[in-house]
Amino acid sequence: MIVSRVLFSPVLATVIAALSCVGAAAQQPLAKLPEKITQAPTIDAAAKPEVDKFVDAVNQSLLSKDPQVVKTGREMAVAMLTRQKVSNSFRTSFAALILPQMMKLVEAQQGFTSTNAIEVIEALQCPDSIAALAELSSPESHEHLSTRMVAASALASLRTPIELQQSQADSIIKDIGANLSKETDWMVTAYDLQALQTFSVLPQIPKQSQSTARNLLIGSLGSIVSRVRKGEADASLMRAVHRSLAIYLRDQVPQAAPADVAAYVKGLEPTLKEIKLLAEKPPAGTTDPAAFTQAAKTADLMLRSFAGTKPSGKPQPKPPAK
Repeated sequence: MIVSRVLFSPVLATVIAALSCVGAAAQQPLAKLPEKITQAPTIDAAAKPEVDKFVDAVNQSLLSKDPQVVKTGREMAVAMLTRQKVSNSFRTSFAALILPQMMKLVEAQQGFTSTNAIEVIEALQCPDSIAALAELSSPESHEHLSTRMVAASALASLRTPIELQQSQADSIIKDIGANLSKETDWMVTAYDLQALQTFSVLPQIPKQSQSTARNLLIGSLGSIVSRVRKGEADASLMRAVHRSLAIYLRDQVPQAAPADVAAYVKGLEPTLKEIKLLAEKPPAGTTDPAAFTQAAKTADLMLRSFAGTKPSGKPQPKPPAK
């Protein structure tokens, strides 16, 4: 036995040393792309190998079984895209290389890896990545709640340095509306509604698309309330309705022209009145009466403060807490 240990110890030592090197390499931070590449108008032939290496390193990191390695890969990609100077043309070219790989990781549904891949997609901040987030929020295509939740949350807090064409913006807005019509989880619904609110004021899309998002938001809120009243949707969705109204008061009323606020509330007036009626007589068997009460209080505030108002320059009431 002693002889065997002596004979095999060099082999074992070599294997252990090799494994140690692999582990150490996996923990090493990825080399970031220099800004001379990320600010360039194109990914030229000289830069392409370095960019490909970076994309592969991010992908391999996210494929790791070690959560710390996954986190390192995600952080390096997100930092490059959000903290460095990145030209819009590089951003779209880089997205064409890394987005397909990130989508594959999401589709594999490996929990932590999938959510980190979505965060990389969010950081891309270009038309294709925004469209991908809308697709990942679809309850028809993605049964995993965590995927829809993270993707919808990313859309709700959307920021992009790139202007979207009307066809691009309208397509994404349409997808969000379709998601809302099928979604059953109240939190994902809340994020979808918030995404429409974001698109209704997003300066990087045409005014017509902003109007489309605003009208779809009004229609979606009305549809949700109507389905809840008829017993076709869970009462918990009223929490999403309340959150949408409260966020509008908190984030958009202070910055919007009084005439725009009045027009929005006027379009929403039938729904606001229905919300109040539902609070007085919730659907039979409801287990969440507080959802109706909270939504009704905010609806009443909006009706009393803004319905039928004219531009007056008067200070707006303090919005309710989130």
